[in-house]
Amino acid sequence: MASEQNRHPRGFWFIFCGELAERASFYGMKTLLLLYMINKMGYSDANSATVVSFFTAGAYILPILGGYIADRWLGKFRTIIYFAIPYILGHIILGTFNTEVGLYVALALLAGGSGAVKPNVSTLMGKMYQEQGKSHLMSQAFSWFYMAINIGAAITTWALPFVRDRYGYSAAFMAPTILMAVSLFIFYLGKKHYPKEDVRADARVVKTPEQRKLEWATLGRLSGLFALIVFFWSVFDQSYSTWTLFARDYLLLDTPFGRIPPDAIQGFNPVLIVVFSPLFVWFRAKADRDVKRRLTSPRIMLIGFFLVILCMSVMTLAGYISGAEKISILWEVGAYILMTLAELCISVVGLQRAFEEAPESMKSMITGIWLCTVFLGDTLAGLFSRIYTVTTPGNFFGMMTLMIIAVTIAFYFVGRRFEHRPAANAART
Repeated sequence: MASEQNRHPRGFWFIFCGELAERASFYGMKTLLLLYMINKMGYSDANSATVVSFFTAGAYILPILGGYIADRWLGKFRTIIYFAIPYILGHIILGTFNTEVGLYVALALLAGGSGAVKPNVSTLMGKMYQEQGKSHLMSQAFSWFYMAINIGAAITTWALPFVRDRYGYSAAFMAPTILMAVSLFIFYLGKKHYPKEDVRADARVVKTPEQRKLEWATLGRLSGLFALIVFFWSVFDQSYSTWTLFARDYLLLDTPFGRIPPDAIQGFNPVLIVVFSPLFVWFRAKADRDVKRRLTSPRIMLIGFFLVILCMSVMTLAGYISGAEKISILWEVGAYILMTLAELCISVVGLQRAFEEAPESMKSMITGIWLCTVFLGDTLAGLFSRIYTVTTPGNFFGMMTLMIIAVTIAFYFVGRRFEHRPAANAART
């Protein structure tokens, strides 16, 4: 009985594999996008970087709508299945029509499909653990879930630039299309293992003033936390824009095994996530047992912000050194190691915290708002990328370092509000 209680639900593995394929599809496409727009469509560095950042922003604002649709009308499972169709269509258009109209239609469909799917997969998973009385496994589940995302991202982020260089963009864009179709198939196969949903019955439930007050209080309590995490994403997601441009222009990419495409360096992040995730799961479990030291969620996230400061300090130094001659790729690899550790501390912990804090009636919506922090961060990243093209890398990354220092100081005070309060809303309705 004890072993069964500590075994993950069967539906988790359908979610794990489906999420792996879906994220492989999304990140593989996004890895190719910057240089595709520059090399094939004639966009400038600044305009291409801005479009990539704004596209990513769109993919992370639409989860609010996707969460609302799931909570009010379709339910989580049907929202995932229905919106996977335009998601696949967006991939097909992007890989087939080499026109500006085709590009923007494809990006709109991809952002809409991803935005609808993204908040509902993790929420469906969380509800499954609650309904089966396995909430004690949820920290581990969210960590493994995050690893699934990055296994998928690692495979395509590394492989597709090499496929592109050998066979062209059409062949490279075909892989994300196939992967998204596989993801849809896997999610559908797991249907009988997911929690039963009755959205109509939930919609007929009239909320009491206390419940509405709780919902607004939750939004207010999380708003300061979310606002500061925006600035983390504004730095983190520049790996798809300014970091790729820096690699192209300032790093030595020739190795004994051949030349590394500048956009393939992004693959270090998901690979490192896969490597570090088991260690992070062990670290979280140990921290949860160590009552005396009380390494709470906000403290772990604060460690993450300090790691971002170190990361951007490395990039600042690399930016100044590269002014004389091209430098080793190891500078950016070191920065990726620090940023990956920061991501585990901030993103994994923050996603779980958002789910646990949310009342039952708005879990998908709160998860969507959490993902909205990525939208705001990527909007800032799109604006920052234009500054990168008109100044030196050292000055630009130095500016980012100063910004994240200020954010870390602010986060220290905001995070203290969560230190003595358990995340108990997860059981409320």
